[in-house]
Amino acid sequence: MTRAVGEYDPNAVDVLSNFPTTHATWLATRIDDGGVDAMREARVHLMERYRSPLLVYAATSRCRSVDEPSELVHDFFAAKVGDAQFLAQWQASAKPLRQWILNGFIFHVRGVVRDRVRDAMHLARHDARHLESSTDAEDMFERAWAFALVESACRKAQLLLAHEGRARAYDCFHRHFFDGREYAQLATEHGVDASVIAADIRHAMRRTRAATESILREELGSADPHLIAAELERIRALTGRRL
Repeated sequence: MTRAVGEYDPNAVDVLSNFPTTHATWLATRIDDGGVDAMREARVHLMERYRSPLLVYAATSRCRSVDEPSELVHDFFAAKVGDAQFLAQWQASAKPLRQWILNGFIFHVRGVVRDRVRDAMHLARHDARHLESSTDAEDMFERAWAFALVESACRKAQLLLAHEGRARAYDCFHRHFFDGREYAQLATEHGVDASVIAADIRHAMRRTRAATESILREELGSADPHLIAAELERIRALTGRRL
């Protein structure tokens, strides 16, 4: 995982305030707004998180027999993600966002197949029934989703810690957990005691976990602590990262 510097615009995405604890997340407010600008922001937000997982799914499932993965994903984003009705239906569905996005993508690809069959009979071999979900592809989608979510959480925590004037805390956290640097090594590099580095890392860990939980509240459309805890365990299992 690369150490990202802020892809999110703090003026557009409120990452520098306390992470929300209710259903009124940033994404929910954009969906409720429903305006052109709000939907454009929602589309960009979701593209950043879901482009990579969907590319993985498209490349490892039967979707790859339909078109280039990048074309399928691009067309899906253009058609559905950022559509106020599509996102409002997700809110009403009580389904995790990743499940709604993946199901929407599969239905989108089936629609592409049906259109091609209708317009060109020689493509009939791509019958939509051939696009039944692949367990392996779904597993790879889930894993890519989990890594993308962890990366988003790290970006949020990095921005927040920089805003607090504690950039060192995030640097030490990232290098310890993702690069395997020991406390003593980091302490020598920064010219401080190892106990200071340990405190920095604990603080950054709390911020990253809070960011992760914030994103999960958005993903689930729920602040239920039991659901959040279950999703955290899923992410740990998929990524090997204990946040």
